[in-house]
Amino acid sequence: MKISYVAQILFYTFNFVNSKQKKSFFWFLITKSMRLVKNSYLRFNGDRLVKYILDDTQILIPLSHNLPIIRESHPEYSKNIGRISAGLYAKYPEMTLIDIGANIGDTVAILRKFECFPILCVDGDISFYSILKENTKNLKDVDCVNSFIGDESKFITGNINVSGGTGHISENLDSDQIFEIKKLSSVLKLNPIFESPRIIKIDTDGYDCLILKSELELLGRLKSVLFFEYDPYFFSLNNDDGFKVFDELKNIGYRKVLIFENTGEYLINIDLDNHMLLEDIHNFYSGWKSEKYCDICIFHEQDLDVFYSARINEIKHFKEVRN
Repeated sequence: MKISYVAQILFYTFNFVNSKQKKSFFWFLITKSMRLVKNSYLRFNGDRLVKYILDDTQILIPLSHNLPIIRESHPEYSKNIGRISAGLYAKYPEMTLIDIGANIGDTVAILRKFECFPILCVDGDISFYSILKENTKNLKDVDCVNSFIGDESKFITGNINVSGGTGHISENLDSDQIFEIKKLSSVLKLNPIFESPRIIKIDTDGYDCLILKSELELLGRLKSVLFFEYDPYFFSLNNDDGFKVFDELKNIGYRKVLIFENTGEYLINIDLDNHMLLEDIHNFYSGWKSEKYCDICIFHEQDLDVFYSARINEIKHFKEVRN
């Protein structure tokens, strides 16, 4: 993927129009026209890299990536991981973080806005990984690993489906591509600096709960804070009953949950003993075909002080934002 000045101008113009659109037929036509121009460019020229400022950090991003559009519509998108990590850092100044499904390194940019601690970025898609390496090459204490993470170590024959800045593997026995899948514990053993992360962030388009349930022994020992995407639609595509992850984590000492909308807004806190409320949350986010899902942050009993502090901080933060 190459940097293109034409794509950069198109990127700025599209984002400007998108940020200024109003509820009128005129702005509807302008926005739709710009979207057609952008899609036509991508169709005939392929994807190109452009520069984007994310939380005061300049990163490279594919023109097709949806992050700028999402951030324009939902300014709080993904900032929660930064605030929670900062609270955890106050307790554990020696902490490290694992970012599974690191994509192009956008989470690193968000985290660096708050605190500076070692981060291990893991992503399997080679195109995203190459951008990730470029975006983090000048950052201190950031290591990158090109690997897919799953619930077991294996090889998969299939294809990578990429759209709007996200990607996942779909099995296809007729494909000529073979991908190696590794377990989280295997990657940690190969990167000893990160063997005991204080927080594990997972965003793998539906494999999140499978990964967690396959590493219960590891998680019970680490007691890391877990931040992951909870999307029942993706779980169904992977034949996974994601809901069972709550009981599994409760059995190894996890106690409290913070629930965020996928747009970043804080929603509610739940005790892992409250099975009925967790079931309601699961059902509420079911059936949306990934248009609506939630991000979940789960705390072990050893970090309940961080949980209570994070809850108060989120309530205070959104009061200020809405006022």
